[in-house]
This record gives sequence, C-alpha cells and structure tokens, in this order.
Amino acid sequence: MQSFTALVRPPGISFPQAISNHPQQKEIDLSNALVQHQGYVQALKRAGAKILSLSPEDTLPDSPFVEDTAFIFGGMAFLCSPKEETRRKEGESVAKILMRHRKIATLEPCLDGGDILNTPESVFIGLSKRTDERAIKDLSRKIDKNIVSVPVLKGLHLKSAVSYLGGNILLINPARVETDAFRNFQWIEVEEKDSYVANCLALRNQIIMPSGFSSIREKICQHGFEAVELEMSEFEKADGGVTCLSLVFP
Repeated sequence: MQSFTALVRPPGISFPQAISNHPQQKEIDLSNALVQHQGYVQALKRAGAKILSLSPEDTLPDSPFVEDTAFIFGGMAFLCSPKEETRRKEGESVAKILMRHRKIATLEPCLDGGDILNTPESVFIGLSKRTDERAIKDLSRKIDKNIVSVPVLKGLHLKSAVSYLGGNILLINPARVETDAFRNFQWIEVEEKDSYVANCLALRNQIIMPSGFSSIREKICQHGFEAVELEMSEFEKADGGVTCLSLVFP
C-alpha cells in the first residue's frame, strides 16, 4: 500500500446510545470518545493516510463506525445494507463522498462491512447476526474474487474475531468463528479473555491495535510488524473495534 485514504467520522452527541451488548454500554463517555477518536485519526495520519472526515451525525449513534457502511473493491464502492433499522441512514453521507472516488453499487440486505475480511487470495464474509447468505451471494456475483462465507459463533462481526495482518498471518480468536476456512494461514491466537484485541487494523507494516494486550503485542512484533497501541475503551463499550472507525482504500 503506497498511499491510501481513510474515511472517518467523529462521534456525535448521541454516541452513548449506540447499539451495544457490552456490560459498560451505559458508561460511555462522549468527551473521552472524542479524544480517543482524535488519537485514532492521528495514528492514521502517521501511517501515511490522507484523511477524509465526515461531519458528526448527532441523530445516528453508531455513525462513527463507518466501516460497516461500504466495501471498497477495485474501482467500486459497494454500499452495505444494514439489518439494524437505526443504522440505515448512515450510508447516505458516506455514498456522497465515495462517489467522488469510486463507482457506486448497493448490495442486497443484509450485510455489514465489519463482516468482510479481504485477503490477497480470498474475501471472507461472516455469517453473523448482521450479515446473511443472500447478501454474500449478491457480492459474489459482482466481484471477480473467491468469496468464502464463515459462520460467526460468538460476537458481532467476523472481524471482531479475525484480522489479516499481512504475510499470510491472521490474528484470530478460534472460539468465535468456524476456523476451517482459515487453515492455510499462520495464526496468532487470541484467548477469549483477550477477545477485543482480535480486531486490529493493518496499514503497511504497522498494526494499529487497542492498548492493554502486551502478550499479543509481543507476538505481533515477533512476526516483524510494528504495533501501534491506542486507547479504545469508549468504542469497546459501544461494541466497536479498531477497524470499525475507518474505511481505508487506495
């Protein structure tokens, strides 16, 4: 990845009402979330990203999680169709900015971008509470790449449990997904108690990850990557991870 763009959106005032099953959901601190989001954007800039920042959507609590709104593949931006009714307006502003950079197509429901894991050989898509087989089949008709559906056993999205770091290496919590599809990869395994760290963002040789997981950080670094730790507590309370906060594309 020589140069890349990252689309982001800061939390709006309703962010503490984001859809979440986290036990601390009612303790989301908006001020702290804004500071953490700024730190996230700065990390993207240090990694070489050109930032496209959307205005906050004060009436859409989950709108900082822009990854769920689209999947960018080659010259196309495929708009996802969220199952959750309260999230269906998030894609409107995303589409307006993406159409300046890509051709736009809309996928059949239901699909969240957080269920799409793009690797060099295949695109893995989670069969989860938010993504169904119909949407997976629709995408398979529209892109020229092998697509593999993966049942998600626990958690919100496929990428809540699996991240592709590069060099055929996955960061994976095998308790949360069917793992047969990933047998040809090298794994860095994440235990259930550390499940939040399974979602990381790989940018060139840098791996942006949540702070507080020293053993996983060491394993990532042992494979030759540079780990960049960020405080993500408020987004964790909202069932959001590192990749959720941006749409990254060449």
